[in-house]
Amino acid sequence: MGKTGSTALARAVAAATGQRVFQVFRLDPDGVAAAEARYRATHPRRAPGPAPFPGALHLWESDFLTRRPPRADAPWRVIVPVREPVAQAVSAFFHASAARGHTTLDPAIARRELLAEGWLERPARWFDREVGPALGLDVYATGEAPVATPLELGSDTVRLFVVRLEDAATTPDALGRFLGLGAPVAVPPRNAASTRGYADAYRAFVANPDIPAEALDAAYGSRFARHFYSAREIAAFRARWGASV
Repeated sequence: MGKTGSTALARAVAAATGQRVFQVFRLDPDGVAAAEARYRATHPRRAPGPAPFPGALHLWESDFLTRRPPRADAPWRVIVPVREPVAQAVSAFFHASAARGHTTLDPAIARRELLAEGWLERPARWFDREVGPALGLDVYATGEAPVATPLELGSDTVRLFVVRLEDAATTPDALGRFLGLGAPVAVPPRNAASTRGYADAYRAFVANPDIPAEALDAAYGSRFARHFYSAREIAAFRARWGASV
């Protein structure tokens, strides 16, 4: 799931283990093909010729992995960071808008586009679209919600570790245990919105989001939100993103 601290985690794990880490956002072959088509359309100067995904390493890695699924004799260790859905959607929206060269400093315009393009609906679909079909694991079949995190699941071919971005303070210890390192794995921040070219637009929106109640109802009423976040946490998230009184 993008905009969840995945870059920081990938680099931290690579540094701690000395192993190759694949940072991917898609494991569905049709989704990878569609992402390639969009990439070629939006980056015509960087995507000439037959080479797959020029300039987009994460797409190449996704394609590579979909052709080499996990096996009992070649298992995968998968780390999935998650983030409360509205914060994730807002961050992803501004990242994508900047990539299209269409970042606005007007929160009202950004809000209309965020809602019209369905960004708030995407986090709720991510596990069903990517993790379930590709890895054969159901994160929602882990007891009553909200589930305690970090969450670990496993099969003969995959060990899955799900961690919330909001739990950054306890992630180093949990990650070290998951990787069998016997020591915490420091995860320095990377790729934060405050450091990107769209930082001013992002800050302007966060200062005045005014997201309608019905949109927040849908996002925080989703199975994803209710599985990973408590009612108290969701109430705090709603207060952050809701309309001013």
